This record gives sequence, structure tokens and C-alpha cells, in this order.
Amino acid sequence: MKHGTGWRPDIAAVEVPKAVKADGLHGLAFFLAPIGNFPDAVDLSKALEIVWGERWFLDQGDCGSCVAFGAALACDTLTAIEIVGNRRRKPSGRTDPMTIYWGSRVEIGGGRLGQEEGSIGVWAAKYLQKFGALEQRRHAAANLAIYSPSVCCGSNSYRGVPDALEPIARQYPVRRYAQVKSFDEAVAAVAAGYPVTIASAQGFRMRLDSQGFGTASGTWNHQQCIVGYELTPTPCLWVANSWGACYTGGPDGWNPAVMKVRKTTSERMLREGDSWALSDHETFAPKAGLDFSRLNF
Repeated sequence: MKHGTGWRPDIAAVEVPKAVKADGLHGLAFFLAPIGNFPDAVDLSKALEIVWGERWFLDQGDCGSCVAFGAALACDTLTAIEIVGNRRRKPSGRTDPMTIYWGSRVEIGGGRLGQEEGSIGVWAAKYLQKFGALEQRRHAAANLAIYSPSVCCGSNSYRGVPDALEPIARQYPVRRYAQVKSFDEAVAAVAAGYPVTIASAQGFRMRLDSQGFGTASGTWNHQQCIVGYELTPTPCLWVANSWGACYTGGPDGWNPAVMKVRKTTSERMLREGDSWALSDHETFAPKAGLDFSRLNF
């Protein structure tokens, strides 16, 4: 099966510095002075599993929509954390990646990619802040209930999000995002409950070692999502892919969509500059109501 990628390093090299300067974007370290001590390990995917089940991972198919999928999984993670914390109720659907793909390319990217596939992380983060996320369900203007690679990479990828959907999306923004450029910043973000989209050209083998580590090999122009980390015995990030159950190997019970990425490799990936911690998502999951049971005598 062909797995889509779609991160555009050529565009990111120009647009990320431009966005950082124009929008006054800060790196995560700006908010952490100094970066403190954190637990030895944090796994945000536990919340995803509780809410969405063992097969919480995503599959973009052969469309070059990885940027949208990394961002959508980050939104799903923020939503799941809220639900597990009893601050939200589970919605009927998850975060729609197709509108993030269309909006990042057209509403933010200005349509400069035309009918070429792909996008960049900062465009997706900016789209989520300016416009917002939508739920995977049937809307009057478009059926977003089921992801389709052909629809995702179809005409809306160069026409943009249908106008009727934009007011709905604006109700559910991701209000804050910060650039993540180092392993320590990624750890700080995840420890605070903020997933990180990570975009780079670093490829990996599809078979993990017995501990769950990926082996760097070749090139993927690809965005994924950091959902955890370990500091001992081997410092690493837990990176979730958007290619379904794509990996073999790993320890017993290991999630086949996640690999561990060693600190040295992840530092190299993050230095490419287009990785972003997302936070403060006004998710479409309804707020949890009062627990009236304690009022019933």
C-alpha cells in the first residue's frame, strides 16, 4: 500500500521564518524560563486509547495530507485529555483532517501550491487558530463523516474550505501554538499535556527494534505527532504516524502506529523548524454538565 506524505520542506524553509517574524511567534522555551524538571515518562496516547479505543491511530491513505493528520491527531489528543479529565463529554466524531488540509493550503497558504499535494505545519497551526477544527460528521455543506483520500486531495484542496463551514469551524479554535525546536522543548510540551506536530525529512525503517525504537533511514517529507516521551534509560520521543498500523516489531503489546525516536534523531528533526505545540483547543466536544446524581436524595 502506498502511504502518503506531503510535508513541503521547500515551502517551509521560506514560510516558517516569515510567519515567525510577521506573527511574532515564540518558541516554547520563551514560555519556560528555565525549562524545569519533568517526569521520567509521559504518554498522552493513554487518553486517546481511553476515549477512542486501541485503534485510535489514523490513516491518511495515499493523499499527501500528513500535515493535516498530524494536526488532527494533536486536536484529538487535546480533546481526549479534556474528556478523561471530566471537563468534556465524548463527541460523536473525531477531528476532521480534510478541512485542516484544505484550509492550511488555501485560507492560510493562499493557494500557492495549486493542484500540487502537501502543506506545512505552521499553516495548519495558523489555520486552527484563525479558523478552527470541525468534527467528522455530516454537515449541511459537506459530508465530513468519513475520510476519503480522493476527496481530501480533490478540488477543495485548491479551492479551500466551503464557505458555509467556516463559521462553524470558528467556534472551535486552537488558540495557542508555539514553535518547538529542541528535545527539551518537546518534553516540556508533552509533560504539560500539549501534543506536538513534528515535520521533517527524516525517514525510518518500518520495522521497530525490540524496545520500540525506529531506525533512521532514508527520507520522508512527513508530518507526524509527538504523543509521549521517555527520559530513562534512553531519552526518546514517542511519535505517532498517520499510516494506520504501519510498523512491525516492538515489544509485546506495542502500538503499531507509534515509534520511539532517540533524542539525537529527534533533535535533528526538530531543528528543521516546522514543529508546533498546540494548546487551548475550544473543542467541539460538549462541556461536561453538572453531576445531578449527587443532588438527588
